[in-house]
Order: sequence, then C-alpha cells, then structure tokens
Amino acid sequence: MREAESQWVDEELGVISVVRNARACNIIMRASADGVRVTCSPRATLSEIRDALDAFRAKLSSRQSLIRDTATLIDRQFSISTGIVSVGFASDEECRSVKLHQGEVCVRRGEFWSKIYIDPGTDLTKYQGWLKKFFVEELRLHAKNYLPRRTDEIAAEYGFKHTGVKIQSSRTCWGSCSARNSINLSLYLMAVPSHLIDYVIKHELCHTVHHDHSDKFWKLMDDVTDGRTKDLRRELKEHRMPLG
Repeated sequence: MREAESQWVDEELGVISVVRNARACNIIMRASADGVRVTCSPRATLSEIRDALDAFRAKLSSRQSLIRDTATLIDRQFSISTGIVSVGFASDEECRSVKLHQGEVCVRRGEFWSKIYIDPGTDLTKYQGWLKKFFVEELRLHAKNYLPRRTDEIAAEYGFKHTGVKIQSSRTCWGSCSARNSINLSLYLMAVPSHLIDYVIKHELCHTVHHDHSDKFWKLMDDVTDGRTKDLRRELKEHRMPLG
C-alpha cells in the first residue's frame, strides 16, 4: 500500500517527490528531466532520504542532463505511426484549408488516427509541453480502444482467463499481471509494431498461469509464440518508449 506523496524543491535536482510504499525495502531514486522520484518504506526518515540524495547527487544530476539532452523535440515532421495507429500533424496545405488563426489548434480523430491542425506560422518550440501531453493522451485514447479488445481476442484464442485490462502510463515496463490476474498495459505500447504488442499481451497472459519466470512460464511463452520468444524479446528491447 502506498502513502500520499510528499514533495520539496532541491536547488540542483528540482522537485523531489517521495512515495512511501510498504513493499519497498530500499530507497529507490529515479531521475526525470526536472526532478527525482523517491520510493521508500514508510519507516525511512527524511534524514535518510536526504542522505541518499546527497550520496548519489552527482549521478542523479548527470542522468538529468542526459534526459534533457535526449528529450524528444516535437516538430511538424514528428509522428507516431505503426500498423495500427497514426498520430501526427496535418500538412501545411491541410492546415491552411481550415483557416486557423496563429496559435489556434484543431484536432481531428478517426478510429485509429489523430491529426493536429495548427497554423503553419506557429513556433512549436513554445508549445513543447502541450504537444507532448497531446501525443500521450492520443496514445492513451487509442490504447483504451485497442488493447483491451486485442487482449480478449488473444485470451480467447489460447484459452487464457484474466480479470480485466487497465491502461497505464508506465514508462518503466510495457506490461504487468497482478496476483488476481488483472492485466496492466502501458499506453506507449501503441508506438510499437503490432506483433510486439501481441508479444507483450501474450507475456502477461502467460503470467495468469505462471506468476513467475520459471521454465514452465517460458515453455508456455514458446507455445504461444511459435518458438519465437527470444527473438521477439530481443526485438522489443530495441524499442524505447517515445516522448521521453
């Protein structure tokens, strides 16, 4: 069980967010572009947390610099397009056809596509935060439309039983399966090819049978992937989550 977060601002590291989790044994720190998220047990003292931050301050700061240097810049050529979903910008000609004022934005959607219409003269560098949120929310919308249905299809094909599918914004893992066989899938799955989406879904469905990574689990994975588990797993590792 998690307790409510506490926060403060560090002059060098930015916003420090602390989450206390009864299942946490150690102090875990994860850097972001503008802060650090700390996960620890309810018994960890504020002094211990600050000491841990100071001990790893140089590494955390270096990690933040790397994140900022490699952060995605969203320009008019940026898009997320797979065999399932397409999210991107309308062409300049399309934008002019809807007679938008400078800075005005229009969004059009289909079942598995979304387009942003924005005046061609707009400086997108001023809207990076909004644009990233837009792409994330569009991926979430399409994920909610596609992933639960696809999970049900695969479960029916192979005879798996699950208790539901939740779409989350996890950037640390593509999916997970709870002890009650509830499947959690990251919305960022919508940015990878469809056969890798199926691989992740099959992985989590296999966990409804074996809640570990035992030999029996991997044998079941090979059964449902026609022996391609290692290849698919290797291919998935080549994909990074977008909009970092």
